[in-house]
Amino acid sequence: MAVLVGYGVLLLANRQLAALSRYAAHSDGVYALQKRLTESADIPDSTEMQRRISSMLPPGVTVWLEGAPGADETLGPLESTASRLARQVDGPVSFREGGGIFLTYANPVLLSSGPARLHVLEDFSADAERERITQLLLIAMAGMTALLTSALLRLVMERGLRPLERLGNRVAAVSAEGLGRQRLQEQPQPEELQPIALAFDDLLDRLAISFERQRAFVDGVSHELRTSMTLISGYAQRLQRQAEQTSVTSGGYPASDMDSDRAATETIAPLVLIQGEAERVGRLVSDLLAIARDEAGHLEVSHQVIDVELLLLATYEQLVDHAGSRLRLLAPAESEVLVACGDADRLQQCLINLVENALKYADPGSPIELFATSQSTPETSPQTSGESLAGSAEVVVVHVRDSGPGVADAEKERIFERFVQGNASSRRRGSGIGLSVVKLLMERMGGEARVVDTPRPGGGSDFQLVLRRFSSKDPLP
Repeated sequence: MAVLVGYGVLLLANRQLAALSRYAAHSDGVYALQKRLTESADIPDSTEMQRRISSMLPPGVTVWLEGAPGADETLGPLESTASRLARQVDGPVSFREGGGIFLTYANPVLLSSGPARLHVLEDFSADAERERITQLLLIAMAGMTALLTSALLRLVMERGLRPLERLGNRVAAVSAEGLGRQRLQEQPQPEELQPIALAFDDLLDRLAISFERQRAFVDGVSHELRTSMTLISGYAQRLQRQAEQTSVTSGGYPASDMDSDRAATETIAPLVLIQGEAERVGRLVSDLLAIARDEAGHLEVSHQVIDVELLLLATYEQLVDHAGSRLRLLAPAESEVLVACGDADRLQQCLINLVENALKYADPGSPIELFATSQSTPETSPQTSGESLAGSAEVVVVHVRDSGPGVADAEKERIFERFVQGNASSRRRGSGIGLSVVKLLMERMGGEARVVDTPRPGGGSDFQLVLRRFSSKDPLP
């Protein structure tokens, strides 16, 4: 842009200088002609005067005298509109006519026959054409110079910004796991970028210390909370059994007093509530710990062979006391054993979260079905950070199906986001963490968590956990 502006100023300056040069040349010519006419003023013969004037004229100049006897006529090659226009002005005046540029000037002279007025009209069209060609050359040169300057500037900028690009790539490559190891100053940086690299390395040091403190805090608090919740749950169960025994025997004799039974019932109910809340808080702590470890890059997920039916049975036995008759374990529809690839403990954690979610949001007393099926191909191919299901010949699908209000289509993806609850849960207590942890753990196992509508008329939701099915061709973990 600066080059183009410079050439524009140069063109304007060249045009002004050319105009000034034409004025100067015209004025000098008129002055020389006037001097020679004054020196020949003693010639009385008008014809001789016109002959002398004609001999003095350079090419492209027209001259005539006004007021001299016999000399009021045009002398020179121009007999055109320009000469007629020039008679109407005194000058010096520049005007354009017929594509040419003319300068005219009128000046009084004293001849032997008396005073007269000398008119000079000069054609500068050739000079104007040369000026136009020069301007075109300057414009072409400006364009070529601008292109060349742009190319050179682009090359210089690319080379100059290459270190900054490399620095940006190294900054983008910094991960949470490598905060304590990766440094920008490990490779030499240009002098201009060294303060930025040093400041960023210092920031990485502070972040590494902060993340390490956070990780230690989360591990310590989670361990303490889980230990406390385990003790509370264990003592609640123990007191519950003692209260049940007390309700059966009182002082070594069968209890028949209704007051004893009522007291025992009033004692057992709070203990059951304490045990349930302790277990719920313990599961919430486990979910928060999984999220914190995943963000820190330390979430451990194994890939092993899982007997899905045995896992469903273990989960059912663990939750049947809490869920009561609502939880139903359906028999496998296939005679073949369903074996999947994943982490058994993490998969059981996902199942517990889904069953808890169904108990909370499904209609009271409605059944919750727990079963597994196999599919030839996955319905969707998730984008996960673990092993992808894309290309799997078969998958194992674990179902947690309820008869609740269902999930709207617009919320089927959203409810798996962290701290998000569906419209059906607006009046129920919940943290919005359970389903997000299910999705997180399934993705880390190379699987998928999804929800579909149940095919039966009563409605409900079918939460599905999809894992790749283990085959005899797969290597043992």
